[in-house]
Amino acid sequence: MALLFPLQEQGVCSEPSIAEPSIDWGTVVSRHPDLKILVLVKSDAPLSLQDLARLADRGFVPADRDPGLIIGVRSAVFAGRLDKWMKAKPLPGHLSGRILERFEMTGVYRVGFKVEAASYAGPLELQITAPRPGFGRELLHSEHIVRPECEQSMTVDSAGNRWLTARFARVRAGETLKFHFGFTYRVDMRELLSHDLALAGKPVGNELPPEAQPFLEPGYKIDPRLPAARAWAAQGGDRPAEPRSEYKRLTEFIRKTVVYDNQKRAAYFGGKMVYPDLDLMYQGVTETLARGSGCCPDTILLECAFMRARGIPCFTAGRFGHFYTVVYVPGRGWMSTSVTPTGIPLIQSPGPDHVPYQKWQPKIPLKTTHWEARVRINTLEE
Repeated sequence: MALLFPLQEQGVCSEPSIAEPSIDWGTVVSRHPDLKILVLVKSDAPLSLQDLARLADRGFVPADRDPGLIIGVRSAVFAGRLDKWMKAKPLPGHLSGRILERFEMTGVYRVGFKVEAASYAGPLELQITAPRPGFGRELLHSEHIVRPECEQSMTVDSAGNRWLTARFARVRAGETLKFHFGFTYRVDMRELLSHDLALAGKPVGNELPPEAQPFLEPGYKIDPRLPAARAWAAQGGDRPAEPRSEYKRLTEFIRKTVVYDNQKRAAYFGGKMVYPDLDLMYQGVTETLARGSGCCPDTILLECAFMRARGIPCFTAGRFGHFYTVVYVPGRGWMSTSVTPTGIPLIQSPGPDHVPYQKWQPKIPLKTTHWEARVRINTLEE
């Protein structure tokens, strides 16, 4: 069964005009040098292997296809870091490039699960978040397919998360369940960067609106009353908390305290992790500090607990391949601690509790066999 979910009438917007850059990239690079960007490169002659090597030397690689599919064409999109682009020597005369500020991104997001419950043969209800709109990302079109076929429904919660519920009448040990999502996004870098904490200006006053207040409260696995959270908050002194500088201070604390757990990440993406409940993937703050290691599902809980202890509203969020936090800056709104133009938003917590992006009943062991996405960039040029 394939279900179509149109986000706009006929899934089409009027084409934006291609004009001179509207973003002051010089200012952006001074505040966020490692920002990931997309660059449209054009050539007077068919792109050659030598051209790809020149761009690779600048830290730029094809953004949406194998390099072999770019050789011979006269334009292609490359991905890299903003500071690398701004500081690089000029391209050879036959090449030109510009940073993409608006584009469309079409792709497929796939997730697979294998039933690991020995001898199990029974029903399973699995909820998974579908691609959703996000800061600077307008979701124009979405559709999905589930295999094996089953009863399905799509709901949207108070935070805008799109939950696909698949009700399998009967699954068996060793069976694989597959979820495929197709999507098209319109991406506006100006809007995206307006929610980038690294670029946020100073707070305008210190008033918090009612909707931000709940994100100061304790939540499941996020406790700002923990001694470690209170101790870190106290080190900020009596001065009013400035979210951007406090988050920098926190990331430095995490860098010195928590070693990134590459083994856990590799095991998850490598299809080796088995959970009866995906909540078990999110390691509690106390355990992360005690072990001195963790990856992004773990550190976002630490970040939220510590930021809330400092009086800064914060909640957890996730996109394909990464989990991060969103913090509130008075007078400026919610700001993301992790911005990338090709991110596929999946979930943000609707309240002070963290929420895994998948859940199922009964809680039988499932292995994530694959979690992958592929995208194509449309530059919106004639």
